[in-house]
Amino acid sequence: MERLEAAGIVGSGVLAEDHRPGSWERRIAECSERLYRGRMVQRLLLTWAVPGNAVLLVAAGLVLGLWRAVLPAGVLFAVTVVSAAVSARLLYQQHFRVRAMESELRALEHEHRERLLEDLGSGDLLAAHKRYRAQLPELIERYRAEARRDRRKDNVLQSAVIGGSIVAATVTATAMSVVDVRWAAVVLSLLVAVAAAFAGYARYRERSAAWLRTADALEREYESVELRVGRYRRFTSEREAYAEFADAVEALRAEQARRVPSTVGDGIGQ
Repeated sequence: MERLEAAGIVGSGVLAEDHRPGSWERRIAECSERLYRGRMVQRLLLTWAVPGNAVLLVAAGLVLGLWRAVLPAGVLFAVTVVSAAVSARLLYQQHFRVRAMESELRALEHEHRERLLEDLGSGDLLAAHKRYRAQLPELIERYRAEARRDRRKDNVLQSAVIGGSIVAATVTATAMSVVDVRWAAVVLSLLVAVAAAFAGYARYRERSAAWLRTADALEREYESVELRVGRYRRFTSEREAYAEFADAVEALRAEQARRVPSTVGDGIGQ
């Protein structure tokens, strides 16, 4: 309960006196839905802050370079500056809202698990381990969803770098005969360089591969403990096999957390 108070959850009325399992699951589902919506808003703001403002900047450069319309270009530059400032501010605020919702969800899930263990009793570890295994498919699916998201991000960045490079090269060649398009060539080259640098820094391809490797390893453990194959074939006791299973899963999750810190609660432990 102290952890929940520290996270600011108890005071907000998220936790009530009703501790029935259905009530906990409902609260967790509601918090997950709020987090999903918050992330959707965050993605929209990110789209506005980066590609949206970049389009405005390129448009202003083209107006100034091609038509030498100083006043419209100045208006576009002013709009770009204001848009960048507003979008950055809103994105900053939304980032901390999403972090607060993530902390709330993790705290709810942790408290829910503690109460489940209390209901099981300290002597019924086998039942706790089986419940832990039953929750594992959801974690595997979340890891694979993270892999898909990172793969999509990498594809977008690589497409921007490749397509932008082609367009920038074409515009640069055109600028040799049409001086007015030099601004566009400079802006496009800058955007391509920024996209390439971010792609190298974020390493979305490596992150996606790490998520998939861990998901596959967890799925193997999930199946192996039930079939008594692999590392579990040496156990004659179901209790010992499931204890080994819980330890193996925790080790895999800890290794994944070190390689790629997750931004979402996984639902079966932090």
